Amino acid sequence: MRNFKVAIFGTAASYHDLAAQKFYGQEVDIVECFTFRQCCEMLKSNDADYAVMAIENSLAGSILSNYSLIENFQLRIIGEQYLKIELNLLALEGVKMNEIEFIHSHPMALAQCSDFLVKYPLVKIIEQGDTASCVKNIRTKNLRNSGAIANELASVMYNVPVLHANIENNKENYTRFIILSKGDLKPENPNKASICFRLNHEVGSLADVLNVLKKNGVTLSKIQSVPVVGTPNEYSFHTDLEWDEYNGFQKALKKMKSSTNTLSVLGEYIKATITN
Repeated sequence: MRNFKVAIFGTAASYHDLAAQKFYGQEVDIVECFTFRQCCEMLKSNDADYAVMAIENSLAGSILSNYSLIENFQLRIIGEQYLKIELNLLALEGVKMNEIEFIHSHPMALAQCSDFLVKYPLVKIIEQGDTASCVKNIRTKNLRNSGAIANELASVMYNVPVLHANIENNKENYTRFIILSKGDLKPENPNKASICFRLNHEVGSLADVLNVLKKNGVTLSKIQSVPVVGTPNEYSFHTDLEWDEYNGFQKALKKMKSSTNTLSVLGEYIKATITN
C-alpha cells in the first residue's frame, strides 16, 4: 500500500511536514509547494491526495488568506492538528552571534520571535518561504553570515546547529493546521465543524445566529470575519463549532439559514487535542 501524497507548504522538516506526519501517524509522501495556493492546486489536480494548511497561531493570529483559498477551491476540511511551536536560531558550525548579519525565516516565525530579534537591531531580518527551506539554503550556499529561525528537526536534517534555543516570545505557542481533501470524508461521529456564512444586513442578525447555537447546545469555539474580495463592507464569517450531540448541530444549521444570506459547511471532523 502506497503512502498518502500530502501537499504541504514548504520543504521536508518544515512544520507542515511535522503536522502531516503527526496527523497520519506514519510516513507520508510530501508534495513540496512554494505557496498555500499551490497546495490547493496540487490537491485539485490530483497531484496530491490531501493537503495540510496552517490556519492560525496562538501568538500571531489567523492566516486570513487561507480562509479564502478554502472557499475559492471548494475544498473540504476533514481534520485538524495542533503543533507546539518551538523556535530556534540556527547557524553553521562555529558561527557566533556577532558574525550574523542576516536572519531568515517565514514571517509568522519571525513575528513569534520578535522579543529575541529586537535585541539585535543591526541584524537585517529577511522574510522568506518556510522555515526549513531557509535552513536548507544556509547549508547549500554555506552562508556563514546568516542565521535561520526553524525547528530542531530542520537543524538535524540539514546539519545546521542550534545557536540559540527556544527563542519564541511565549512558550505556550501552538499552530493549528487543517487537513484538506477534494471530497467529503466525514468520520462516523464528528464533534466539530467549520462553517462559513454571510449575514443579512439586519440589526441583530449575528445575535440571532449565536442564540440558535446556544439553544441547540452548540459551542462556538472560533469566529473569524474575512472581507469578501470585490465587495466593500461585505464579510464572510468563518466559524468553528463543537457539540456533544450531533443532532443539536444539525438542528442549529437548519435554524441558522433564516438569519444568513449564505451558509456552507466546510467540513465535519474530529476535534484535535492539544498536547506538548
